[in-house]
Amino acid sequence: MPHPQAGTLAGTLAIVLAAGKSSRTGAQHKLLAPDASGCPMLVHTLRHTLHSAAAHVRVLLPPDRPDLAALVHAMPDYGARLSSQSVADAAMGLSASLHAGVRLARSMRATNLLVCLGDMPLVPTHLLDALLYEQHTTQAPVVAAQRHGRPGNPVVWSPTLFEALLEVTGDQGGRALLRALGPAVRLLPAPAALLEDFDTPDRLAQFARMLPPPG
Repeated sequence: MPHPQAGTLAGTLAIVLAAGKSSRTGAQHKLLAPDASGCPMLVHTLRHTLHSAAAHVRVLLPPDRPDLAALVHAMPDYGARLSSQSVADAAMGLSASLHAGVRLARSMRATNLLVCLGDMPLVPTHLLDALLYEQHTTQAPVVAAQRHGRPGNPVVWSPTLFEALLEVTGDQGGRALLRALGPAVRLLPAPAALLEDFDTPDRLAQFARMLPPPG
């Protein structure tokens, strides 16, 4: 259900993590994989994020995939609310992209940071808005989508946790930090089907038959 408030939240930043190797999907990069209409996965994710209340959207990309960069640069909002950044040390794992996003949020003095994964194209805009407004209104340290009773992506982080996020290492995001925070994490229930990632050949074949709903 859409949040009753409309418009963007000043000072909010959303990052879309898209710098992974996509090694589990073989020769086909998962973020370029099309749905039944021919629309690439990453475009779906970006559309939902751009329609959200986030004031700025930054895509974190690998340094060696000009095809992904071209896809992002062709988006209608590129250069306005949407921008991209190459993660030079993307090979170090997911934490490298997370660090890049957190440093950007700090430099912008962002009021919160929404972290989205590029391979989760079914996450609707109204869920992103619900997460953003929940953190904005409650000033909770972190707000996460609830999947099977536990916190999962997408996640909205308060600036109070930026330093802790910069201490994450290796090929991981903030999952361990979410576990450590325990009941301090505010959870918003969401249908598990909307929180699926598409990162295997079988999942890409399933995505190829789908027409993800708008927003």
